[in-house]
Amino acid sequence: MLSVLYFRTILRRKKLFCFTAANWKFNSCSLSMAVQIKMVLFLCRTLRNVVLLLLMITSAFATLHKKSWDTCHFGSVECKCQTVPNNLLKADCSGRRLHTLPAFNTNVTWIDLSNNYIANLSRGFPRNVSYINLSSNKIQQLNMHPFNGLINLKTLNLERNRINITLMYKGLFTDLHSLTELSLKGNIQDKFKPTLILDDVFSELRSLETLKIDGPANVTFGKGFRGLTRLQKIDLSGITGYCSFQRISHDMFLNMPKLTYVDVSACDILDIEEGAFGKLRYLEHLDVSHNKQLGFASLPNITHNLNKTSIRVLRVNGINCLSGIGTKILKRHFENLKHTNISEIYLEKNRLEQLEPGALRLLPNTIDIISFGENKLTQGRYILDYFFLQNARVLNISVQLRPPPYPESIFERCIEKTDVLRPNERNFVKRDTSKIRENKYKSLINEFIHRNRWHWKFVLTFDLPKSLEVLYANMSRLYRTIPEFGINATGAREIYAQDNFLYYWDGPIHGMENIKIMDLSNNFCSHISKSFLKYARGLTTLRMSKNDIGKSLSSDMEGEIFKNTVSMEVLDLSYNNIVDLSTSMFKNLERLQTLNLQNNKLSTWRVKVDHMKSIQFINLKQNRLTTFGKEAQMSFTKLFQITNLSIDLSGNQFLCSCDSVHFLEWITGYRNRFVHFNRYECSSTSSHKFNFSDAENSLILLKKNCESYLVTYIVSSVVVAFILSIIIGIVLVKNKWKIRYVVYKFKQRFKKYAFHSAIPQAESPSYEYDIMISYSPKELSFVLTDVIPRLENEARFQLYIKDRDEPLGIPLGEAIMEAIQKSKRVVCLVTRSYLKSKLQDYELNMSRMEAIEDRENLNFVHLILFPDVCNGSISIQTLDLVRQECFSEYPEEECAFDDFWETLISHIKELNRH
Repeated sequence: MLSVLYFRTILRRKKLFCFTAANWKFNSCSLSMAVQIKMVLFLCRTLRNVVLLLLMITSAFATLHKKSWDTCHFGSVECKCQTVPNNLLKADCSGRRLHTLPAFNTNVTWIDLSNNYIANLSRGFPRNVSYINLSSNKIQQLNMHPFNGLINLKTLNLERNRINITLMYKGLFTDLHSLTELSLKGNIQDKFKPTLILDDVFSELRSLETLKIDGPANVTFGKGFRGLTRLQKIDLSGITGYCSFQRISHDMFLNMPKLTYVDVSACDILDIEEGAFGKLRYLEHLDVSHNKQLGFASLPNITHNLNKTSIRVLRVNGINCLSGIGTKILKRHFENLKHTNISEIYLEKNRLEQLEPGALRLLPNTIDIISFGENKLTQGRYILDYFFLQNARVLNISVQLRPPPYPESIFERCIEKTDVLRPNERNFVKRDTSKIRENKYKSLINEFIHRNRWHWKFVLTFDLPKSLEVLYANMSRLYRTIPEFGINATGAREIYAQDNFLYYWDGPIHGMENIKIMDLSNNFCSHISKSFLKYARGLTTLRMSKNDIGKSLSSDMEGEIFKNTVSMEVLDLSYNNIVDLSTSMFKNLERLQTLNLQNNKLSTWRVKVDHMKSIQFINLKQNRLTTFGKEAQMSFTKLFQITNLSIDLSGNQFLCSCDSVHFLEWITGYRNRFVHFNRYECSSTSSHKFNFSDAENSLILLKKNCESYLVTYIVSSVVVAFILSIIIGIVLVKNKWKIRYVVYKFKQRFKKYAFHSAIPQAESPSYEYDIMISYSPKELSFVLTDVIPRLENEARFQLYIKDRDEPLGIPLGEAIMEAIQKSKRVVCLVTRSYLKSKLQDYELNMSRMEAIEDRENLNFVHLILFPDVCNGSISIQTLDLVRQECFSEYPEEECAFDDFWETLISHIKELNRH
C-alpha cells in the first residue's frame, strides 16, 4: 500500500492528468490495489494485468526505498525502522504475520501494521504516534478504548478489517483531537445485515478533514456531522470499498456543508434527486462514475444548481450500461453547466457515439480538460463545436476501439435511464424542423471549416480552440490517408494519434509549426511522402514505430523527409522494416538526442551522424548488422569524444573473422559505450570464435590466429591461382575453337533479335552455295585451272571462292563464318602451306565446329589431302576428320586425275541426296 501511496504522490507532484488511455484510476487519478477494488466490473483483463504489473513495479521500488531502513525489535517482533528528527522512529511492521500488537517504544511516532492477523488492540499505542495503519487485519471490535490518549494521531487507517461500524460506541474517538484522516473502507462483510453510521460517534472527530467509509444501503449522515466543520472530503466509492445505496436524496449531505470532494462512484445508484449536490457551495470535485443505471438522462439532476457551487472537476465515467446501442448527449444534459466554473469533465466509458450539435457550446469557457475516452464516437456535426471550447487545453478522444469487458457485459443486469421530454420540450422539437437544422449547420460549416490559402494553393483547414495544447486521438478508429490539410490551432503542442489506421501519409500538414510531440505509431502506414513533415520545424519528439515505411525511407537518398525537422530531439522509427538508410537521411537533425531504429532489417550502416553534437542514445537492437565500415567507425569515434553517446547493438549477429579484426578491435576499445556489450554474439557464418564477455583476450587470440593464417593464406592462394591458371589454360587451348564458335553464334543471335521482333523458323534450310572451297593463297592457280572447271562448270555445283565471292566491308572472320553457314559442304584443299596458314587453320576449325555443333555430321567437311601432306605430319583437327573418313587423297599421277574428280563429284551428290 505504501508503494501505491508513493506512486500517487509522484503523480500529483508532476500534475499528471489520467485519461482513459492510461486509466489507472477512478478517484483523483489514484491507483488502487487489485484486492481493494472491483476491477472485474469495469476493466478488461488486459488493463487489469497492466495494473498488477504497475503494482509490482511500485512495490519493488518501495522495497528498494526501504533498504535505507534498519532492522529493529520490539520485544520478540522484528520490524524495519527509520530514524527521523528529534530521535523519533518510524516503524514498519507490515506483513509480519502478527496476531497481537508489539510493545512499541515511546519514541515511535509512525506505525504500519498492515497485512497481519491482528484481531484486538488491547495493548495500546505510544502516546505521541501520529500515523497508524491497521489495514488488512482481522479486527472485529474496538473494545476498551484502544485510541485513548492519542491526542497527536493525524491518520488512522482501518480499511479491510471486520469492524461492525454499527457497534462503534460514543467515546471511541474522544481523544483523537488531531485526527484529520480516517479510513474505514472494506469493513462490511455481510451486505444483507443492516449497517448504520452513528453520527454521535463521529461527531467527536472535530479536526477530521477526510472520511473514507463504506456506503451501506439507506446510508444517512445525521446531525452529529454538523460539528465536523473541517470535513472536506468524503469517499464512499464502491471501487475501494463497499457501497450499495441506490438513491441520493436532496438532503443526504445536508449536514456536511463544507464538503469540497464527494466520491460516490460504483455505488449501484439508480436515482439522484434534483439538486442533491447543489447545496454544497464549496464543492469542487464530484465523482458519480460507474453507476451504470443512471444514464445520461440523470445528468440534469446531477448538475442542477451546480452553478451555486465551486465545482471544478466532474467525473461521470461509465454511467451507462456496458453493452447496448450507442448513446447520445443532448443539449439538455449540459444546460446546467453553462454558468459553472467547471474546468475538467470526464465522460469516459459511456458507449457515447454522438453529441447533439450545439451541446458542447453549452459548456462554460472555463473548461480546461474534456475527456471522451473509451467510447464509440463516430464523426458528426458536433465536431464543429470543438472550436467553441476556446480555453480547452486537453482534448481526449482516445481508445474508441476497446470492446466492453467480457463476460461482465453479457451477464450484467443493467437498465439505464432514458430521457423523458417535458411537454414544452416536445413542442420545441416539433418546431425545429429538419430543414431549419440543415440550413443552420450549413452556415456553421461555411463559418468554421473553410478553404484557406497556404502558399500557392487552397487546402482544407480545421479550426481548433486556440488554447488547445494536447489532443489524445489514439485508438480512435481513424481510418484513412493523411492528405494535405491545415490545422488552425496555434496553442497545440502535443498530438497522440497512435493505434489507428492512418495508412498513407501524404501531407504536408500546414500549421503544425508549434507542435512539439507527435505520435503516429502503429498505424499500418506503408508510405510517407518527402513533404509530409515540411512544416514540422518545431517538432521535438516524433514516434513512428510499428508501421511499414521502410521502403519510403530507403528511397529518400537526399534526406528530404526529415529536412525541415531541425528541432528534433527524439525520433522513433523502430519496427518499420527498414532495409537501408542513405548517408544524408538525418543530415539536418543536429539537435537529435535519441534515435530508435530497433527491430528493423539494417544490414549496413552508412548514415552520417557526426554532426549530431547532442546525441545521447542510438538504438540499433535486433537488426542485421554484422560490422561497421571504417567511415562509420570514424564517425562514431568523433561523437564518443564530444558526447556521452551510447549505442545498443544487442540482437545483431556480428561477423567474427580475420576480415573484421579492425571492427572488433574498435568496438572492444569503446565497449563502455555499447549497451549490453557482454551479450553480443558472433554470427553462425563466422570463421572464428569471439567471446564478448572476455573481449580483450578473445581479440588477442584472434589476431594471433589471423597472423598465422596469413602466410598460409598467401601461399595457398598463389598455389591455387597457379593450378587454376594451368587448368584454365588447358581448357581454353583444348576448347578455344568451340569457345570462338559459341561467341560468334551468340553475337549472330543477338543481332537477329535486335533487328527482328521474332525470328522466322524455316521448315528446311536453304543454302546459297553447294560447296565452299577452303584453300591456301598459294593454291589459287589450282582452284582456277582444276577446281572451278571440274566442280562448277562440269558438275554444276555453285561454288564459294573467297577471292571471287568474298563480300566487301565485312571483317574477315565474320565473312568466313557467313560463307560456312551459307554452304552445304566445305571442301578443304589441304597442302603443307594450308596447314601452316593461320587463316586456313581458322577456316578448317570453324568448319569442323559447324559440323559438330550445328550440322551434327562431320561429313559436312571434306578434305582433299595433297601428296606433300600425306607423306608428312597433320594437325589433330585434320586427323580427327581423317579418322571419320571425311577425306580423299589427290593422286600424284596425271592419269588418275579424271577418276579422282568423278569419284569426288559422285560422293558429294550422294551425300546431298541423304
